[in-house]
Amino acid sequence: MAGKIQLLPNRTANQIAAGEVVQRPASVVKELLENAIDAQATIIKLFIKNGGCTLVQVDDNGVGMNAFDARMCWERHATSKITKADDLYNLNTLGFRGEALASIASVSEVEMKTKCAEEDTGTRIIINAGKFINQENTAATQGTSIAVKNLFYNIPARKNFLKSISVETKHTFEEFQRIALAYPAITFEYYNQGKNLSKLESGDLEKRVNDLFNLKEGELIQTNENTDIVEINGFIGTPKTAKRTRGNQYLFANGRFIKDPYLNHAIISGYGGLLEEKKYPFYILFLNVDPRKIDVNIHPTKHEVKFEDGRHVYTLLQSVIKKTLGTHFVIPTDTQMLNATAVKPTQNLNDQFAFINPNVDQNFNPFGHKKQKTPTSWEKLDEILNTPIHPKQKSFFTQSEKTTETTSHHFEIFQIQDSYLVAKIEGELNLINQHRAHRQILYERYTSTQSVSSQQLLFPRTIELSQSDFALYLEMQKDINALGFDISEFGQSTIIINGLPSELSKEDGASVILQIIEDFKTNFQDLKIAKKDALRQAAAKNAAIKTGKALNQTEMQVLLNDLLHCNQKTIDQSGKTIAVKLTKQSLERFFQ
Repeated sequence: MAGKIQLLPNRTANQIAAGEVVQRPASVVKELLENAIDAQATIIKLFIKNGGCTLVQVDDNGVGMNAFDARMCWERHATSKITKADDLYNLNTLGFRGEALASIASVSEVEMKTKCAEEDTGTRIIINAGKFINQENTAATQGTSIAVKNLFYNIPARKNFLKSISVETKHTFEEFQRIALAYPAITFEYYNQGKNLSKLESGDLEKRVNDLFNLKEGELIQTNENTDIVEINGFIGTPKTAKRTRGNQYLFANGRFIKDPYLNHAIISGYGGLLEEKKYPFYILFLNVDPRKIDVNIHPTKHEVKFEDGRHVYTLLQSVIKKTLGTHFVIPTDTQMLNATAVKPTQNLNDQFAFINPNVDQNFNPFGHKKQKTPTSWEKLDEILNTPIHPKQKSFFTQSEKTTETTSHHFEIFQIQDSYLVAKIEGELNLINQHRAHRQILYERYTSTQSVSSQQLLFPRTIELSQSDFALYLEMQKDINALGFDISEFGQSTIIINGLPSELSKEDGASVILQIIEDFKTNFQDLKIAKKDALRQAAAKNAAIKTGKALNQTEMQVLLNDLLHCNQKTIDQSGKTIAVKLTKQSLERFFQ
């Protein structure tokens, strides 16, 4: 009698394995680049089309393969890296399990050309959905070229889980960047849609970091420490390079990029009080340990590892960060933190503890001028509460009908803390967050069909971007210009600003563009919202009036009237409160 349990066919088993190993096009990029490195290549080229969904191709000048190895490498668990289980604990290569190529081939169309120095001709192999199609001799130079086309074409359900082309492109470049950082002695080239976006010549780590991130002089601090447990070397960024996203954080173990929240915490805690709240440091750090004291086989993607002595690695890493920063900055003690916060709670911590001279007035600004205090202040609250209501005033926070574009009101209004507007409407106080109000006004303007006015700059400005940010900018160039910007490419990794939306000052333009890119990465890729909407949100947030900006009466009147014409007046698109009504009952509750 036949039983219920049976062996899966190889093609089905490979497709199941592909679900773990091949999660997206970036997974293919990682595996092919690592194979090229294991093949001792000195020049590696990566070609991407449509985020890698249509094509991922890696060409290298490594040792190549003979005809037999070219065929065998596509079989599951075929590998030249290990022969017994003990070899897993003495690994010196990136690939070793022999799963990746078979898994990739089972969910795509593959073409490989390869040639080794010992043979006169090369080998060409075609595989579709795990089915071997053809093998033939071909003219080829030494090395290997593997083209993976139409990923997941035979598994539509898996293909539907892929994100937009922009997101997948970002992930493919991230994998390219990680591997390029780990192996600076290798020349890497990156092509997207046939265009060369990055060419990284061989050199040392410092050159590779500068080529990728366009950092300014003095923004990187080198670290190098060798202990019996772990060798730690690389670069950490100064506190001013910290950002609100975790993007530029790279940790490697024995040349392999890893994700380790535990060790990441060690690095951040090593900065002590030098980091602003919710800011994350830039770092590129390499941990080298005895291969026998690290397990890289605990996760299919090999992004997670396990150290034999993880607790001591944590302590050493934290100490190295503190020591490195201590040579450049005065890391504050708890007492210094409390004293400094008591004096100036809003001052940037980077400035508090870096180079403070107690004999110098830290508030002196030779280029500043006395701030003109507006006649609106808390003292005017009683006056406004007792001012007769204008007969034409309506409470625009409660009206149901949309006001026409031509309607304009004059409000009794004043500003407090240079951040909030207090307006008297129908005998009640309305408290408005000026930044959120202006942000909502701009967001609805960007989402409407009306054109956004732009002002041309007399002297255009150029901005150098990191290569990853430049690749992202190219994906959103058309959409960002539709918001009133006039920006174009200006050489590799550089853009030029020719015009800005009329709301922006010329001085703020460059910083706003950089912040839009950062916010776009957070909103679009982490929150999974539509690309255009993420861009509108980022542009509105960074072009809006900032908290802490003093407004005159005309500016306050215009702001409230513009808010009057918004579809959402009290809650913005992200659910945050724009305005609240302080009724008589709510005021009385404060005194109960």
